[in-house]
This record gives sequence, C-alpha cells and structure tokens, in this order.
Amino acid sequence: MKFIALWSLKEGVDQAKLAEVMGRRAEWKFPEGMSLIAEYWSSRNAPAVVSIFEADDAAALMINSVAWIDALEVDVFPVATWEEGLEKLTRYLAGE
Repeated sequence: MKFIALWSLKEGVDQAKLAEVMGRRAEWKFPEGMSLIAEYWSSRNAPAVVSIFEADDAAALMINSVAWIDALEVDVFPVATWEEGLEKLTRYLAGE
C-alpha cells in the first residue's frame, strides 16, 4: 500500500538542527517492510518534506515517524495512483 507523509519542521528548529536532520536522513535506513518511492524537500517549514512510501506494515510507518520526532511533525495517509483508483472503481461499478 502507498502512503504520503507530509513532514513539517517543529517550532524552534534552527539551521543547526536542520543540518543535523539532513545528515541523519542521508544515513537513514528505512524499517523492514517499508520502501521509499520518492521524496521532495521544499524551502517551506510546512511541509518541509513530502515523502511517498510503500509499506505493508503499519509498525514500519510508526518506527519511521518516531525516528524524527525531535525535529519534525508528520501527517501520514494512504494514497493510490490515478490508475489504481480508476481500476478499482471500474471493477466496483461492474459489480466485482
């Protein structure tokens, strides 16, 4: 299943802390059961980062989120591509 995570900098995160977070991110290994599809960093505080993940385990999502709790707030929600959604909707409407 695919998920989007919107990461926002917590109030009080300064340039030094942001540099630390970026260094940790460069070395980060995602939990088993989770893989990164894409990640975008912005010049904004909210969201500062947009990540797209695939995960088959909610615990992996939780572990990944908690690892950044010192500097980032995260909002994670499930998503589907347009093609996946259209396929499921077509099957649903056909009574499958």
